[in-house]
Amino acid sequence: MISPYATVRKIPAFSTFLVIVVISCAGCRRSLNPAPGSVVEAVDPYKDAISKVEQDRGEVVGRRATVEIPEQLKHYADHRRFLAVQAAAAITESISADFADLVPLIQRGELVEMKPLGTDYLLYGVGYSVSDDPFDHYDSASKQDIPLAPTEEAIRQELHRAADMVKESTARVATLEAESRRTPRRDRARRTALSRQVAQARKTLASMKARNKVLTAFYSDSKRRKLIMAEHRLLSDLARDFDGESYDLNDPVARRRLKIRLLSFIRPQARDVLTQIAHEYKEKFDRPLPVSSLVRPVEYQRELSRTNTNAASGPIPPHSTGLAFDLYYKYMSAAEQEYLMSVIAQLKNDGRVEALRETRDNIHVYVFSNGQPPEERLVGRAIAEDKVRRPAKSANKSGKKTGRTTGKKTGKTGKKPRPASRR
Repeated sequence: MISPYATVRKIPAFSTFLVIVVISCAGCRRSLNPAPGSVVEAVDPYKDAISKVEQDRGEVVGRRATVEIPEQLKHYADHRRFLAVQAAAAITESISADFADLVPLIQRGELVEMKPLGTDYLLYGVGYSVSDDPFDHYDSASKQDIPLAPTEEAIRQELHRAADMVKESTARVATLEAESRRTPRRDRARRTALSRQVAQARKTLASMKARNKVLTAFYSDSKRRKLIMAEHRLLSDLARDFDGESYDLNDPVARRRLKIRLLSFIRPQARDVLTQIAHEYKEKFDRPLPVSSLVRPVEYQRELSRTNTNAASGPIPPHSTGLAFDLYYKYMSAAEQEYLMSVIAQLKNDGRVEALRETRDNIHVYVFSNGQPPEERLVGRAIAEDKVRRPAKSANKSGKKTGRTTGKKTGKTGKKPRPASRR
């Protein structure tokens, strides 16, 4: 039997408990409803993903880490074969020569957009090297960029500009040559400096003349003039309404944003493989997979090849098909890299991809659109064509085919990509 005295003692204790609960709940309400004027910092998912990618692993990472590279991600004994396999596979694919070529592929659904931040991946540096210059048409015959124009009058103005640049360059050469002739022979330092300037000015003049010749020949063809105006109209229409977003083509910053967005597309078959790899990596390490490159038109590829030795400069760059992508391993530990490479190696064993661990912090993956590698006769033909186009060099810059590698022997590091801008 419970004594009445015990019951009386419990009542105050219970009352005290209720007071504590009420006070605690009042504190919860204050935290959920901050006072007017106070600032609550929202978490940016994109920045949070970047921090996870770049997070200090507490160990050696990237090229400096000692990793076991699977045979499937090394160069073949014949280094030409790697690009030849992709060139053979790309024979039946649509090739994007310039940014205007991407538009109809996007409109037909042959290219799909990869958002800056996905469930398991992050676009990290995609398009970071692209310029803010006006859009051009890439002429594969002359390997020249032809300025787009909306009207016949705008084309005539382009030709006048090219001719004026030749005149200015000619005058510059004449001025420097005259100054060089007037300079006394005893002033060797000045004459040497002028000699260098004259040589550079002549080189610039030759380039201006060649450019003027190409533009004159291109614009003199009525069909090509119509092509130039049609491509300008195509990009202008897209810029006015790109899935609800607009871009001012007269604004360099907006132009660059549009170019970066166009470079964030990929073929559906490649997207499916990329997201599969990203999912397995994320499941294993709880980090988004950094993707550094997707589709790249030939025009942009050639621009990259001037500073990036890994950028293919052949007639059919793999990225121009929209079937290739690059994964960035600069911040990954040895365990992360080896796991990622094992996933890709299995895809290559299954005949779904061609792949290579490059020395500039990227793993290149090319996806076969039909799920199987090209016929060997086509690969052999691509190798033969490459031998004609590029005679063998005495040494290959890609390095020897070894089992374990460290970044200490891979040369200078490349630039760190800037994360893709959020739209």
